[in-house]
Amino acid sequence: MNRFTRIAVLSLGLFLALPGPAHAEGLSTIPYGDNCWGTGTDADRDGLNDDCEYQVAFWFMPLFWFDSGESGFARRPYYAVKSTSFSTRTLQVFYMDTFFEDSGVTTGHDGDPEFQILEVHYSGGKWYLDWAYLSAHRKSSCDSSAWYSYGQLEYDTAIDSRNSSRGWPTLYVAEDKHATYNNLSTCDSGCFLQDYCSRTTYQYLDTATSNRLVSRNVGSTTVQLINSVTLNGATERLLDDVEFKGWDDQWYRPNSQGYRRHLNDFGF
Repeated sequence: MNRFTRIAVLSLGLFLALPGPAHAEGLSTIPYGDNCWGTGTDADRDGLNDDCEYQVAFWFMPLFWFDSGESGFARRPYYAVKSTSFSTRTLQVFYMDTFFEDSGVTTGHDGDPEFQILEVHYSGGKWYLDWAYLSAHRKSSCDSSAWYSYGQLEYDTAIDSRNSSRGWPTLYVAEDKHATYNNLSTCDSGCFLQDYCSRTTYQYLDTATSNRLVSRNVGSTTVQLINSVTLNGATERLLDDVEFKGWDDQWYRPNSQGYRRHLNDFGF
């Protein structure tokens, strides 16, 4: 998205947000600011403190609302972080959802590599969400993926009082297909009106562990901190250009394509 398109979308988002009540903005819970750059351990050699990468990814991890008919909750998320600008203290976080399966009735497959990219910046003691790219069947025939400004997103501050406007976003997950959207109406119009969402069950955590994103930093496609992962007796390679099988390989179902094509497209 070019700068002028972003400005237009941001202006629309601000206009739409004007009628609502004023809320506190940003997260003050992250123990890093300027010192996120050039300090501490930097295993992936990207100029960022590894613990800062974790803290930012942890605190901005989206809250997912699932539909009542969802049958494929299982996932094991990973993340990557990169700096886009030191002068504006801006980072992007790539959240790999790694759902075990897409359980759609007619188009289901093993492995479901949907993802989100959050662009955040640090200023005056707080971190702020600026933009979110939400994958929704990306590179498929009904691709509904899009960038959204912070003003076009929702924030469930009542669920956790530490959150605020421009903190971690609330996203809606299409039933069994796992495309993510900024609100219910956008979801219901997604994928040629085939997607459906509701606010029934919310989830921060993956189902494989209660430790949210601990030891899940994949690094990058160039400096790979995690690639090969073995779970339930099956091995997946998350950063290579191979099929993603969701740690399963049912003979009667196709496998999805992997994450590397998306990581490459966004420079991770």
